[in-house]
Amino acid sequence: MSKTLKWILTGVVILVIVLVVLSKAGAFGKEKGVKVTTEIVKKRTITEIVNASGKIYPEVEVKVSPDISGEITELNVQEGDTVKKGQVLAKIYADIYSIQRDQAASGVAQSQAQVANSQAALDALKSQVEQAQFTYDRQKNLFNEKVISQSEFNLAESNLRTSTANYNAALQSIRGGQASIQSAVANLNKANKDLSRTSVVAPMDGVVSLLNVKKVSVW
Repeated sequence: MSKTLKWILTGVVILVIVLVVLSKAGAFGKEKGVKVTTEIVKKRTITEIVNASGKIYPEVEVKVSPDISGEITELNVQEGDTVKKGQVLAKIYADIYSIQRDQAASGVAQSQAQVANSQAALDALKSQVEQAQFTYDRQKNLFNEKVISQSEFNLAESNLRTSTANYNAALQSIRGGQASIQSAVANLNKANKDLSRTSVVAPMDGVVSLLNVKKVSVW
């Protein structure tokens, strides 16, 4: 083997060794790394935005409608308005309910007046019964002593029965009048309740999302 060939083989071996060493050291053949960003760790709120199509519904939805039917005379809100609990949203024509309330109130007053008059009459009839009872007792003693006749005693007895019957009739009239008062008061309470229903109020705080009625202006 010539000296030149030996030098060539030696150089090739040294080159291979150098390439192996460089490869192990990562000088070449290494995959490209991923670029990352670092930050200091701290507590914060992360907001994630998602694009999607759909419908938005409230957590609590309340449908408000009047308990009675009629013409809307006031509409105090529009769609999108914010309302508070108890706020008057609309009013319904209330004249007919006002008339019913006034009639019911008049019925209560009349029934109370009748009972008051019957009570005054009852007091007078009670006095008549007491007087008739006194006369009857006296006539009975006189009749037993044969001082008066049978007809005179019968008259005293008849007067006692008549006055007692009148008193009992007046007493029943008062009881009937008291029942009439209760009925009239019930009618008045119903009329007041119907009148209060002519106003539509908000049952809770919220936002008006939809109106099924519109206010019509009359020129």
